Amino acid sequence: MQNIDAQEIKELLTIIPRDYPSLDIFHLTSLSCGLCEELDALCKSQEYGYELVIPDTNYFELISKTTNFKPHKFDFNKNRYNRHAKQYDFVFVKIDLKEIEDFDIFCKKLHAVIKNAGKVIFILEEGHNLRELEDRLIKHNYVAVNEIENTFKNYQILGANKMHGWGN
Repeated sequence: MQNIDAQEIKELLTIIPRDYPSLDIFHLTSLSCGLCEELDALCKSQEYGYELVIPDTNYFELISKTTNFKPHKFDFNKNRYNRHAKQYDFVFVKIDLKEIEDFDIFCKKLHAVIKNAGKVIFILEEGHNLRELEDRLIKHNYVAVNEIENTFKNYQILGANKMHGWGN
């Protein structure tokens, strides 16, 4: 995985409103690529909540020992992905989707951590079948599923909103 250019990250993070009260951001990642630092800085400057969760044990230990972040160990098999039933306005997913055994269960559990009308952003290696991912997200009550084009050189970005509660 390559680092993401700092300017590309800043451009992506313009989707997060500034000076808005009490936003919460959930970041599921197996590799920073510069996004952890930028999200952390943004959340501190705006007094937003930032939850960094890491499924990869080696990366979790590296981040825990070498940074000031306070990541949480993430387990795909947990009953719930959020702690204390908290819900988030924005969810950033920067993992290899092949790590996920059952993508349908992942989508349902992820859906539960997002506030109504909240947004999930998938940051994927180039070459991903975005149409297939879009169809699977729509099947699980995500709406406004769109590729964010021309943002990153080496990654594809797919954004989706949680349906406002009138689904299943």
